[in-house]
Amino acid sequence: MNILSVGWFQKVSNTSLHRHWALEKYGDDVDKIDAGKHTLKYKIAYHLFQKGISIPLPDQSNANQQIKSLIKKKNYDILWIDKGVTINKNTLQYVKNNSPKTKIISYSPDNMALRHNQSFNYLQSLPYYDFVFTNKSYIIEDLHKLGAKNVKFIHNMYESSFHFPREISDHENKRLGGDVGFIGAWEQERCESILHLAHNGVQVKVLGDGKWKDYENTSPNLTIQPGVFSEEYSKALSAFKISLCFLRKMNFDQQTTRTMEIPACGGFMMAERTQEHLNLFEENKEAAYFSNNEELLKLCKYYLANDLEREKIAKAGLERCKSSGYSNQSTIKKMLDWTLENE
Repeated sequence: MNILSVGWFQKVSNTSLHRHWALEKYGDDVDKIDAGKHTLKYKIAYHLFQKGISIPLPDQSNANQQIKSLIKKKNYDILWIDKGVTINKNTLQYVKNNSPKTKIISYSPDNMALRHNQSFNYLQSLPYYDFVFTNKSYIIEDLHKLGAKNVKFIHNMYESSFHFPREISDHENKRLGGDVGFIGAWEQERCESILHLAHNGVQVKVLGDGKWKDYENTSPNLTIQPGVFSEEYSKALSAFKISLCFLRKMNFDQQTTRTMEIPACGGFMMAERTQEHLNLFEENKEAAYFSNNEELLKLCKYYLANDLEREKIAKAGLERCKSSGYSNQSTIKKMLDWTLENE
């Protein structure tokens, strides 16, 4: 199988790069185009689009021309486009005209039915994808209305070569670990949940930047440290006794990448209760769930006081990741198989 993989590959912790690694496992010949170069010109165009001005995002990586050039030279079975916000309609038309057997796949981990994740380029190109995969089960009809043809829901993934239980030194455990931890961006509701824990005697460590700094002296039970990436991200998920898994409200998420990454790193996951979470990990056996701040506080105190039960659940969550095939490698194989079976 020949695959042309287009994505954002600037950082080793980028999930787009992790999906590319999985494609390399299955392709006989996999070529790679990095579309992730963005400068001020890109940011200005993105801002204008969010304001309702239909202006294309500039392709500062020259990805569109690279796709055409490679399509002209080689026969590809799959053109995989990850986060294709700078890929243009005429590029996909060129592929269809010059390599009609190539199946064009779109995948994005974002809610692409919402404008803050879209681009003019993406909306114009959407009808030209043969298959559109989304990890948002509730936007399938929205994507159809935007012009997508074959839309399929797929759960989130973790990268088994990156997200796995780490050996943690005493120094790393002190620096990265703690009773209850959260890694990620500030949002009002998750901040209120964390403050509720801290104000009620639970030690919480946040590894995050931006607005989190405003809360450094809010409570003696709350520690704010800079965000962590790459290997330190996985180590922190292994080091926390309890890792909080919040869902992004502006995207209406029912699961997130952390849903898979926390248990895959051997961490104990305390996540917001949704039906999708319940389907992915059995409650009180493979993960713990909360629906409000009072329940969150009660469960954190309980599991911090019951080490053996907490460790048993964390171990079961890790095994569920493996047995259910939540890794990039297993999941993307299913996606490729489904694509080739439905030509």
